[in-house]
Amino acid sequence: PHRPTLVYIEDMPIGLALTEMTERVTLRYLNGKYVREDSKAAKSIKPWQHSWTTQQDLPCGRFRLVAYAPFHGVAWLQSWQETPQASLRPMIPRIVQKLEGSIGELQRLKTAADEAAAQRQREHEEQWQRYLREEDKRKVKEAHMESRKQLAGIMDRWAVAISVERFFEEANRRLERVEGESRTEIQNR
Repeated sequence: PHRPTLVYIEDMPIGLALTEMTERVTLRYLNGKYVREDSKAAKSIKPWQHSWTTQQDLPCGRFRLVAYAPFHGVAWLQSWQETPQASLRPMIPRIVQKLEGSIGELQRLKTAADEAAAQRQREHEEQWQRYLREEDKRKVKEAHMESRKQLAGIMDRWAVAISVERFFEEANRRLERVEGESRTEIQNR
């Protein structure tokens, strides 16, 4: 079940799966287990015995053969199943004939799926390129904003520095007009 079973017809792989079919049956709960309603044990139940019924899918012993396209994006499926009156063995020549006749259709479906995948890949690459361009524009804009922010910070610090420098220049000018001990005290401050 972990690896596909493939058959090649004219270099075209076709997946095959053989599965046992199930059928919906009525089961009766008796003595801690479920038994088929039509079994001898279920028919011999006594009126005083407690039981109930349920519906479940159980293997029926008949098989189904499924042929499918093992390609991504190709929805092609054929199936044949046994009936209570007929097994798969006599159907094998018709199954082979059907598979051989489906090669052209499978090739067309595969080509269409490959073209669609290539188109999706191109669209994905174009979308990625658009994203990269937009991301580049966003980063340039962000860098510009950051530069402006840094410049504004430098200008603010420069304004503070100039303001301090002007303060001391003005203080020195006024200090020159002051005489005596108060001048020494103000200079120390």
